[in-house]
Amino acid sequence: MHTENWLIEFFGRCRAHMFKIKKTIVSTQSRFQNILIADVDHFGKALFLDGVPQSAALDEHIYHETLIHPALVANGRPKKVFLAGGGEGAVVRETLKHNSVEKVLMIDIDDIMVDMARQHLYEWHQGTFDDPRVELKHEDARGYLATTNEKFDCIIMDLTDPFEGSPSAGLFTLDFYNIVKSRLNEGGVFAAQAEHALMGEQYAHVSIIKTLKQVFKYVMPYYTMIYFYRVIWGFVLASDSPLPEIMTPAHVDATVGNLNAGLKFYDGETHTHLFSTPKYLRDDLNNPDFGMIISDSRLLNLPKPGSCNI
Repeated sequence: MHTENWLIEFFGRCRAHMFKIKKTIVSTQSRFQNILIADVDHFGKALFLDGVPQSAALDEHIYHETLIHPALVANGRPKKVFLAGGGEGAVVRETLKHNSVEKVLMIDIDDIMVDMARQHLYEWHQGTFDDPRVELKHEDARGYLATTNEKFDCIIMDLTDPFEGSPSAGLFTLDFYNIVKSRLNEGGVFAAQAEHALMGEQYAHVSIIKTLKQVFKYVMPYYTMIYFYRVIWGFVLASDSPLPEIMTPAHVDATVGNLNAGLKFYDGETHTHLFSTPKYLRDDLNNPDFGMIISDSRLLNLPKPGSCNI
């Protein structure tokens, strides 16, 4: 069998995900990561960083709508939003759908990644990098938040996984979450991707949630299937202001019904499903002996999955 156009991501200890590459659009190396944008059979145009799937045309809206809209709906009428990561630009696209937003500060450390997105991932950003409400910086997001006096209504982390040696590893810690909390306005909401939640491999996800609970009064994990990843992916909301009572399906529908552009995935009914935590995860989240409190001195340091082209 001729297999030279397959990319294999070795996932976990005992399996791999395979993607048939129809065409390589761009492959380059930045200071931080290898960037591959390719046309992938079934998924369409897709982004891989260091061989790890990031987003694909087929379902990127599921990931990005799920990450952005629960936080902005929970806040109510966010005016200033801080985005870390999100180099494809889809997080900016979704944020600007909210009429109340007056400023988006996006920090992505990798300028090459953003340049590649500008050129090759228009479907993701749809020109929103150049919206006058958007300020884009290429620096360390943690360093920026630690030194600025500016405060935000929502702070959202669209980060790569906290692999050992990754620049993202220090943005999943107790120390960093305390910085985030100090930069939120009253009623402010934090949201982040919180690693996958597959049964038997949920240690990182549970650790992120338990670490956030050391910092914020209200922490709500939520989940959806990302088909490009082939896993159930975890997300999280956190705030010092109550979250559950304002997040009814009717409230969600009333809010997203007034957005500048329609959504393809997130609405009130979907919201209810997102926030229905499976029992095995509830058990682990309530188990004091499972998971860890992540800190600058004790990082998650996930082992980086391997990948190859064959």
